[in-house]
Amino acid sequence: MNLDTVIIICSILVTAAIVVLAVYLIISLVQIRKTAQEAESVLKKVNEDLEVVNKVSSKVAEVTDKISSPIIAAASAVFYILSGIKKRKNEDGEE
Repeated sequence: MNLDTVIIICSILVTAAIVVLAVYLIISLVQIRKTAQEAESVLKKVNEDLEVVNKVSSKVAEVTDKISSPIIAAASAVFYILSGIKKRKNEDGEE
């Protein structure tokens, strides 16, 4: 086998490897593009849903702030009244 034959065989192998690489890259890039499009559509839907969740959570926070202050005040008053009554019962029982 002479040198020319070896060079031709190597050239064919290199060319075949380049073609295989190009096809592989094209297939990979097409799949990446499809995946990116699907991810974009999912993220758009999530973004729309997130806006609704933010609106609802802000309304819930407003309502909770308005309601929680009187409830906490009432609960504190009941706690202090009950603890005062318990203290008196304990003092009456000790004497």
